[in-house]
Amino acid sequence: MRFTVPVIAAMSALCLSACGAASSSSINADLQVAKATAGSSPLATAGDCAPAQLTTREAGRLNVAYSHPVAPFFVDRSPSAPVGFDVAVVNAIASGLGIDSDQVRWNKVAIKQLTAPTRQDLDFSVGRIDVNSTTEGVALTSPYFKELQVLLARPDSSMAKVRSKSDLIGTKLGVVKGSSSDGYVKNTLALPSTAYASSNDLKAAMRDHHVNGIIVPIGDVAKTMATFTGALVVVGQFPASKGAATFALAIPTANPLITCVNTVLAELQESGQLANLQANWFTSGVNRTISVKE
Repeated sequence: MRFTVPVIAAMSALCLSACGAASSSSINADLQVAKATAGSSPLATAGDCAPAQLTTREAGRLNVAYSHPVAPFFVDRSPSAPVGFDVAVVNAIASGLGIDSDQVRWNKVAIKQLTAPTRQDLDFSVGRIDVNSTTEGVALTSPYFKELQVLLARPDSSMAKVRSKSDLIGTKLGVVKGSSSDGYVKNTLALPSTAYASSNDLKAAMRDHHVNGIIVPIGDVAKTMATFTGALVVVGQFPASKGAATFALAIPTANPLITCVNTVLAELQESGQLANLQANWFTSGVNRTISVKE
């Protein structure tokens, strides 16, 4: 599959200024990326999922809760117009329901309210909500994200040409100690690696050629590349492990809107739009899988 919505510049801006102010022009550029990727054709507009039948709190509008924004999932540089992967997913869901992304209203809540929403004016919550979390009165949608591990290397190195696990045998891999990447290399790849105390130590080891490549969670790719001294490329992403972190949206159990949201998520998955969003926001447009088979 080939992707046509470049967001390298947008991602660099997100990672380097997530906690600071951004110009209105950069915010508008990020929003245009999210809107363009989300698409404009409704995906679930029949029967109970027709726009007029949706059980949203306000007709023609989605009220969404979020908390503790972390780039590149969510950056609320502008409270009314945030950017990030979670935002792009919600905009895609809104579009699939026949609701314009301009009619998505963002509501910041305490993190404990994400999986126990008490406000009656909210339709659902987003924000790295694990599918294994359970709260009375709250239902979780189908997953929209599963954490992948990504291999980064210097563009002029042999590591940049890796296509399978066998190509990694005999190479020097680096990970952050105790991270999901550390566990993936040990348990899924079953390859030796050097574990460093922090991401800064890992990047320093890569910079000083102590390792040939580094493996990081997909959510850390853009930040790692933007803050690395030198040039890095995304070699590819590994298949998700069985225990990989998996996120869903939280909706009050009494709201039948969950059926319509799941219908849209299934369509986004089948059409490749969900993978498109993930590739753009986390891996700078690269969509290549490194095989773990011998």
